[in-house]
Amino acid sequence: MSRIYHHVLVLASTLLLTSCAWFPEPTERAKTIAMPAMNKTLASARANLPVSDRWPRQAWWEIFGSPDLNDLIETAVADNPDLKGVMARLRQSQSLVDEQAAELYPTVEANVSFSAQRFSANSTQAKLAGEHFRQLLLNPFVLRYHLDLWGRDKAALEAAIGKAMAKETELADARLLLSVAVARGYFDLAASTEKQRIAEQLVACYQRLMTLIQVRVDNGLATPAPLLRMQLKLNEARQQLTAVGAEIERQHNQLAALAGKGPDWGRKLVAGLTPLPERLPLPEQLPLHLLAHRPDVIATRLRVQAAAQEIEVARTSFYPDVNLIAFSGLHSVSISDLLLEGSSLAYAVGPTLEFPIFEGGRLRAQLNYQQAGYDAAVEHYNSQLLKAVQEVADALTLWRDLDGRLQEQREMVAAANESRRLAESLWRTGLSDLRKPFQARAVEYQRRLDLAQLEGDYFKAATSLIKALGGGYARTDGL
Repeated sequence: MSRIYHHVLVLASTLLLTSCAWFPEPTERAKTIAMPAMNKTLASARANLPVSDRWPRQAWWEIFGSPDLNDLIETAVADNPDLKGVMARLRQSQSLVDEQAAELYPTVEANVSFSAQRFSANSTQAKLAGEHFRQLLLNPFVLRYHLDLWGRDKAALEAAIGKAMAKETELADARLLLSVAVARGYFDLAASTEKQRIAEQLVACYQRLMTLIQVRVDNGLATPAPLLRMQLKLNEARQQLTAVGAEIERQHNQLAALAGKGPDWGRKLVAGLTPLPERLPLPEQLPLHLLAHRPDVIATRLRVQAAAQEIEVARTSFYPDVNLIAFSGLHSVSISDLLLEGSSLAYAVGPTLEFPIFEGGRLRAQLNYQQAGYDAAVEHYNSQLLKAVQEVADALTLWRDLDGRLQEQREMVAAANESRRLAESLWRTGLSDLRKPFQARAVEYQRRLDLAQLEGDYFKAATSLIKALGGGYARTDGL
């Protein structure tokens, strides 16, 4: 008997050595890039914007001081179906973590089987030829335990945890994108509402001018040419007013959809531009801390780490797999003797070893697949990091551009306002006719229309800058 055990041990050792010898040679993997330098890009921004040691707050939209916007974003976060879908996928990932964690523990089960069988009189079972019997197997205790000698189950668990953490971070990114979309839609609606009010005043102004010119034409004091030109301006103003009205309806529909509601719900939405926020402070720790405040970048990095663990899972498939199996129960071909006869007791305990000798290239293909998946995850992370840095740079450029244009437009509105006041003063002193004040008023309305659009764009630029900085998101686990 000892010689048999000796031969089994030699065979197992030989299989172990030969199976491990087939492990493929290591290959070069993709590398994650470092944070791109952007000190020169930030230098001009820091010269114009204050620097703070605080990142944007979690509820960043509150800086705009609009209760309507606050309520709208809270409703969208609670009811948006796309966001709910992301939350459901997160729960799925968390369940997979629990399932994978169970692989680290032994499993205990019970089974019962009953069969009626007759052996052929002409089969190879000569001793049982022509016999028939009923067999009952009762195993109230069956133990299975996978001996994770090479860390396969642990690596699979780490991969599942990494994917779940990535899903959690993607949920934060989805919330950020949703809140940004709602804020931008709200500011578009606010700007369009202001433009509608001004466009109505412009139409009324042109209608008044039409009346004044018509009187002059009827009295022979002017040719019909000025009347035709004013008619064109009036038609253009009416078209603009109609377009703004349609724009407002579309913005209502968009905000209602983002909030998870129907279009009728959106009709009750009102929006107004609040006083413009102070210059947004630029976080002091840019660009390095951007890695901890951009949920999309963090999610891709977590997926890189999970992909690395999946390579380890595929790598351990080249090694022998060991499982411990034990059972204890009652086995008998006579149901009446099953519980009465002690001889029906059956039990077994011992390991089972599986050696990967020839798999037709399946294991190598699985390893190559996971390695390619890791390389793809690394390059996606690199791309996402470059995109994040570009978004910050673009947002700062847009912010500075709109800030300068807004100041210039305000000066133009002030000049147009002063021109209107001067025209009204000249008319009251009898130095000009009534057309001049209305013409100056029309010019002022046009300037105010442009100002309303720029103010809406300014608010959206502030939103874009906050989004590029990751909103109020921050990792606290040192990733």
